[in-house]
Formats: sequence, structure tokens, C-alpha cells
Amino acid sequence: MTQNNLRERIASKEIILMDGAMGSELMKHPEYAGNHPSELNINNPEIATAIHRAYVEAGAEMIITNTFDVNPRKYDNYAEIIAAAVKAARAVEASYVGLDIGPLGELFYPMGRLREDEAFECFKAIASEGVKADVDFFMIETMTDENEAKAALRAVREVSDLPVILSGAFNKRGSLFVTGGKPAVLAKIAEEFGADAVGANCSYGPDLLLPIIEEYAGCTSLPIVAKPNAGMPDMTSGKAVYDIGPEDFAGYMQRLVEAGATVIGGCCGTTPEYINALTHIE
Repeated sequence: MTQNNLRERIASKEIILMDGAMGSELMKHPEYAGNHPSELNINNPEIATAIHRAYVEAGAEMIITNTFDVNPRKYDNYAEIIAAAVKAARAVEASYVGLDIGPLGELFYPMGRLREDEAFECFKAIASEGVKADVDFFMIETMTDENEAKAALRAVREVSDLPVILSGAFNKRGSLFVTGGKPAVLAKIAEEFGADAVGANCSYGPDLLLPIIEEYAGCTSLPIVAKPNAGMPDMTSGKAVYDIGPEDFAGYMQRLVEAGATVIGGCCGTTPEYINALTHIE
């Protein structure tokens, strides 16, 4: 099974190339609706498929679905969207297709009203649809609260034994954006609840992500994932222009690999050109 093969490959800590940004690529299309990007999977699936295909042609083996914001609390038709998103990703015959699971967009109690048991049931519903759609792995990403990260990972493990990646979004102090948790906190959750790899995505560029990857390498034996942004965005022109180009991005990513990252790709602002530049990393 491809899932077992992927688990073995991740565990072996060979370099595996993931895809790049979905959101910033969707913004290039006039059909994109900023608040509901995932509805494109139903209304204009060819757009997501074209983005997936470009990443596969650039060298990515692992791609994730256009479902970052999909959950039952936001979309009544979340199950339909997930099924359509997986179909759109499968159309490009990638080596591995993963269900992208992002934060629920609500603060956990006591900072907010969302309770962990509610989040758990929500993530369980999302993961269950991923299983029905026959994905190869799960990507729990951009987690800013270790409690939400734990709820998501527990929920996935409740319904599936497929490979799972757990990834956090960190500030420049090296802490999760909402709760201030350090990489060691996320690594402990990953180890305790059965993630196959742990790491960081989004946050900022690969030049500033190095300390996070080094911290992970010093506190866990799990494989480490790095999917940073293409630097920091400049909004002067009215749209995001990122300050690190593909070749410089690859140079910084080489350092992250030397620090311990083995599953690598890009987040906001990265394009197929960025992913292709990573194919030369060893």
C-alpha cells in the first residue's frame, strides 16, 4: 500500500519533497473568493487540479488538498468539499495525496469559547471524511495552540492509522503564536499520540525557521517537517510580494535539511518554481 510505503520513507528520514502554497496560488485566479477558498473544489475543481499538477511537475511527491479551512463549523457541506478536494488532487496522479487539516479558527477556552471535546469531534468528522475519500496521509498544519494540535491528532488517530504529520506555526521568539508553546511541547504531543513526523510551516521564511528546526532536532527523534513561507510579504502594491526568491529559498532550505529537516516544501508565497528549486537539495 502507498500509505505503508510513505510511512517507511518518512521514518527512514530520506528527503521527501512536498508541495508549495495553495492559497497564494488561488489568489491569482479571478474565480477565487477570499473567504471560501475551499468551495472552488466544487465550483471550479480544475483550478485546484492545475495547481496540484504544477507542483507534481515541479517535483513534489506529497501534495495536500485544498481543504485548509474546511470544518463542520464553517461549511455545512464539508463532507462534499473534502470528497471534491481529494478528487481534484487525485487527478494529477501524485505519489501521495494528503488531507490538509488547518485550525478551526476559534480560540480555545479560557481565551475563547471552544472546548477541547468540541474541537475533537470536529476534527474527527474531518478525518473521517478523509478516510472515506481514501487519502494517503493527513497533514495537520499551522497549529498555533498545542491544545488544538492535540485534539486534532487524537481525532485523526481515533479514525485512522494512516501516516500523520503535525506542524505548528511559530513566531520569531520560537513560540506557537497563540499559546507560546515551544517546539518541544508539540514534539511531545506528536510522540504521545502517534504522529509520524513533526515540524513547522508558514510562520515566516526559511532564513528565520532554522532555530525552530534545531530545537526539534534536539528534543525528538521523529522526522522533522519544514514548510516555510517565501519570506515576509510586502503589501505596498496592494498584493503580497514575498522577499525571498526560489534560489535563495532553496539555499536556506539546504541549511534546514542540514539541521535535521527531511520532509520539505513551501507555504505562503511559494510557487512551483520554489519547489523545483528544492529538487537539488540532498
